Amino acid sequence: MPLDPSFYPEFQYQTKGFLKDLLGKKKEQAQLNDLLRTVLRKYSELKKPYFANFFHTVRNHGVESDEAATPGARTNGTYSNRELFREVLIRKGFTELEELPHLLDKLLFTTGFNAVYLGFSNEISRHANGSLENTLRSWIAETGTRFREDLSLFFYFLWNNDIRHPELEYVEQASSSFGTPLLPWRTIDTWLQQCEEINFDILVERLATKLEHFDPNRFVTMYHVDAMSGYDFETFLADIFRTAGYDVEGTKLSGDQGADLFVSRFGKKTVIQAKNYSGSVGNSAVQEAISAKSFYNCDEAMVVTNSYFTRSAIELATAASVRLVGRNDLQGYLDDHNQRIIEQFRSEEAENSGSSFTEASTG
Repeated sequence: MPLDPSFYPEFQYQTKGFLKDLLGKKKEQAQLNDLLRTVLRKYSELKKPYFANFFHTVRNHGVESDEAATPGARTNGTYSNRELFREVLIRKGFTELEELPHLLDKLLFTTGFNAVYLGFSNEISRHANGSLENTLRSWIAETGTRFREDLSLFFYFLWNNDIRHPELEYVEQASSSFGTPLLPWRTIDTWLQQCEEINFDILVERLATKLEHFDPNRFVTMYHVDAMSGYDFETFLADIFRTAGYDVEGTKLSGDQGADLFVSRFGKKTVIQAKNYSGSVGNSAVQEAISAKSFYNCDEAMVVTNSYFTRSAIELATAASVRLVGRNDLQGYLDDHNQRIIEQFRSEEAENSGSSFTEASTG
């Protein structure tokens, strides 16, 4: 359950005993309500660009939450990202953060949740039809094992959109009680196991289909990729990402500032550096991707190769938040690509069967 400022403990009256509650509860709660409205207003005004941009720029480097013993300038001159951000907000008029030291962490958590949930909800909405099991099957068939990380988010989406299933008994108090889970862990665990069974069935069915309809002339193997020229490799990657649901844009063959492809999905633009090598890919490819990301103002950068990366390239990519897709990961993309060929084949087969039935009926 995401944190909702309206039921943070900071804005709820804490009992002080029967007599004091009787005399002062109403007045103090009114003051807390006024404080809440002020905080929500300022958060709304500063969410873009300050909260949103801070979350995106530091999320891969950690947001330290330890409170400094002495806020402000110190003799050691060492300051955390969070500490500097807090000072930015205070200077912008968000002085309530001085009175409520833990509020900033909670607002950052909410910002992060909303950023993740926006893309997730757009993706999951097309699967939320029919029974719970059918919805999960549709989702898992497209996204694979991501259910292991996103199952709780999936259940929150159903609850938030008032999509109710009898198998899920939500704790309705979660929407008004701080720290109360939306679903008990035993429910999450039960459906996590069910998702594993669904995923297993899907993998078995896909393998069976491959064996039944395998056509070596239509499938792409890693050996085919190895034999491609650099330009053919870029063209093939464009097809891979396009069939995966991305908007794809190519670049010029020269003077591309380290960019071979641009792919976009859910509002995020990624620049891709493609390397069809027989040897290991080193730092220079990662550096090109970093430069291209900055030059073209992209959200993410990626290097894709049919080979492997050197240790120094991996270290640089980790430090610079560049995603590396090596030979093993690329094989996963090929598997998905070939699976779509199978699904297209089955769809065409079903259409042809339907056409034949219609012709026979009308004849």
